[in-house]
Amino acid sequence: MAKIIGVTKKGLADKAGVKKGDELVAINHKPLIDILDLAYAEGQDKCVLTVMRDGKNIDFAIKKKYFDDEIGIDVGDSLEINCPINCHNNCVFCFVAQLPKGMRNTLYVKDDDYRLSFASGSYITCTNLKDSEIERIIEYKLSPLYISVHATDEETRLKLLGVKRSKNQLELIKKFAENGIKMHTQIVLVPEWNDGEILEKSLRDLRDVGENLMSVAVVPVGLTGHREGLTKIRLNNKEEAIRAIDTVEKFNEECGGYFAYCSDEMYMIAERETPDYTYYGSFDQIENGVGLIAQFLDEIDYGIEIAGDSDVKRKILIITGVSGEPTMLKTKALVEEKYKGVTLDVVKVVNNFFGESVTVTGLVTAGDIIKTLDGRDLSGYDKVFIPKVMLKEFDSVFLDNISLETLAKTLNKELTVVPVDGEAFIQNIIG
Repeated sequence: MAKIIGVTKKGLADKAGVKKGDELVAINHKPLIDILDLAYAEGQDKCVLTVMRDGKNIDFAIKKKYFDDEIGIDVGDSLEINCPINCHNNCVFCFVAQLPKGMRNTLYVKDDDYRLSFASGSYITCTNLKDSEIERIIEYKLSPLYISVHATDEETRLKLLGVKRSKNQLELIKKFAENGIKMHTQIVLVPEWNDGEILEKSLRDLRDVGENLMSVAVVPVGLTGHREGLTKIRLNNKEEAIRAIDTVEKFNEECGGYFAYCSDEMYMIAERETPDYTYYGSFDQIENGVGLIAQFLDEIDYGIEIAGDSDVKRKILIITGVSGEPTMLKTKALVEEKYKGVTLDVVKVVNNFFGESVTVTGLVTAGDIIKTLDGRDLSGYDKVFIPKVMLKEFDSVFLDNISLETLAKTLNKELTVVPVDGEAFIQNIIG
């Protein structure tokens, strides 16, 4: 139930008789669940709103004259998805289970929410889906969805998820595809668990689903230094990463197109150059670390091109994670070749907070930055760049709860937060 806090004057709901202060309880005679119900109704030619007024339920029929007509009610944030559906799996590689103590509470929430998969691209396993939720996905055409497959061999998948039974995921994926739901999938590759023949089978099975299964990302398992009492698994080594890349690229050749992709991190482990920009198509899996390097370097080239010449003289320090260092060094070479007055120094931060096996820039903490820069004189730098991915979304706090302001005071240096966008990066250098 959601209180209607506003009704658009002369809008469809207003004309039908809906009033400010009414309680919206159902749409099309189905109990109200969340914002998706209202969003779906907005896309239909007609709907029925059931509101409670003075203790009684009243139905109001809404019919659009034009496609872009809006229903015209405001329920504030009362229908927002603030409580995600919890994950009841015990995945052997679950990152939440590997977090150190003392972080903010929200980081320990394990979700497996199909609504967030649709709305923000988070991955779900489908093991926690109820039949009613499956039907809701199909009815509302919640597409695309992002699904963690890991293995289409059901026995292997259940072992990886740490559960004894669940719906057959591949059959469910096929059902979604048959009903027009588009999907992107991922395989977290755990050595000696789902690589080799299991990986090959998974790729074949997913390709056979058809065109509504749009891509597969193959990413190496991520392990922190906080795995006490957890299943013994290990990181992918160089040879295994090479085999995974070869398997994926051979599979794409056989398919006659790009369908499966290894993440940038897999190429780093294999000590191979990542493919160029054209390899990644529409970059559907970029949030999964697939094509980030290619896109960033392409944006750097474009940023330099549109910025043109500049005689700016500036010395800048760039903070990055271990895996980000090679890309930043390439960026340094490109920038310093173009702008002779610019000097870029790159400092990689080893992750002691999560463990040295965690190398991605987005998981670098303020505490580790402080340790890395301890004793270093920053007064000679015009700017110090902090990648935006290190900070909490819509906030200025690192994962170890240290604020950007506190870090700046500790370093005695103003800090510049830069997005992971090559064009913006160039503008921050010469602007």
